[in-house]
Amino acid sequence: MSLQGFLFTWLLVGTLEAPADRVGLARSLAEFPPLAILLLGGVLGDRFNGRQFLTLMHLLMALPPLALIAVFESGRLSFGWVVVFGVLMAGIQALSDPARQSVLSRVTRLDVQRAVTIMTIFTSAVGIGGFYLGGRLDVLGLSAVLLIQAAVFALGMLATWRLPDLATPEPLSGRPALGSGLRTLASLPLVRNVIGLNFLSSLFNAGAYIVAIPYIAREVYQGDAAFFAMVLTVFTVGSIGSNVILLAFMPLARPGRLFLLMQLTRAAILALLFARPSLWLFYAGIFAWGLNMGVTTTLVRTTVQELAPLAVRAQILSVLLFSFLVSSPISSILLGVLISETTPLAALLPGIVVSVILFVIGVKWSGLWEYRFRTDPDALPG
Repeated sequence: MSLQGFLFTWLLVGTLEAPADRVGLARSLAEFPPLAILLLGGVLGDRFNGRQFLTLMHLLMALPPLALIAVFESGRLSFGWVVVFGVLMAGIQALSDPARQSVLSRVTRLDVQRAVTIMTIFTSAVGIGGFYLGGRLDVLGLSAVLLIQAAVFALGMLATWRLPDLATPEPLSGRPALGSGLRTLASLPLVRNVIGLNFLSSLFNAGAYIVAIPYIAREVYQGDAAFFAMVLTVFTVGSIGSNVILLAFMPLARPGRLFLLMQLTRAAILALLFARPSLWLFYAGIFAWGLNMGVTTTLVRTTVQELAPLAVRAQILSVLLFSFLVSSPISSILLGVLISETTPLAALLPGIVVSVILFVIGVKWSGLWEYRFRTDPDALPG
């Protein structure tokens, strides 16, 4: 999926050379449809055997890259086909992600904080390989890179099939009930507040990374696909580094306070990048941004997964993922228009303001500042 994110962005920005507002529209078109099925993915994840369900999802994920190879080799690659490719991949991912994340807490022998962190470290490290392949796009050719992507998804079926039997923990009768998960979420104010704050953060912070960085790489620093891949790699190395550091101190007693303090440091990092620093300082800022986002993303996931009841955990995680996904197309449109009317660097400004606002709201009203992690999940407060 790291390679997928790279390909979708660079096919639009680098290969087709679409303007920023059109790329923002493309991201929105590719990401809005999966929103309709993400919550369904949470219901299915709670209803069906996790091993069988994830194995099927891996098989389906291998098909769109093969279809895009046929389109490219026939000389019909266009804006529309790239959008269709993005919709299919994002849609299948939306169906599978709630189940994948929920399964983690059922197979780990560690506490949830460390389990999520270790998985984040491993998948982020593997993701660097995806960025490397994307950076070799001009050398290997699009068809070869897409074929590798399809093969890796197919190989993933071997891993999912080796999972233990993951039947639903409690047999459920009747139709899948999304309402039960939402009602449970409504009774967990801390989880609800974490998801809400994360949504606002993703809207202009993660959104700036997704939308602005490709144009900053191409227009501000005159970079090519290899340069863009290096920027993503530096960011990911920072994200991995932050999780390695977190792992050494876990379980954290007050993860909410760290999450809120990270909002202030992110504002400073974005201000540095907005100042258009020299190349080495730009890389340092991207690395620091990766450190920051690695910490906040992990803390959000661990907090939600700690507090979500097992019977509806995939559904609640699907709401968290929904907040991530719904923020991306909205920010793609808003920041894409902002970049088209001004400069790529201007897309960093909203994130600075929002980060400070999130810190104030989080300290005063969210309950995160007072929240304490308890190793006994049955003792966790709502």
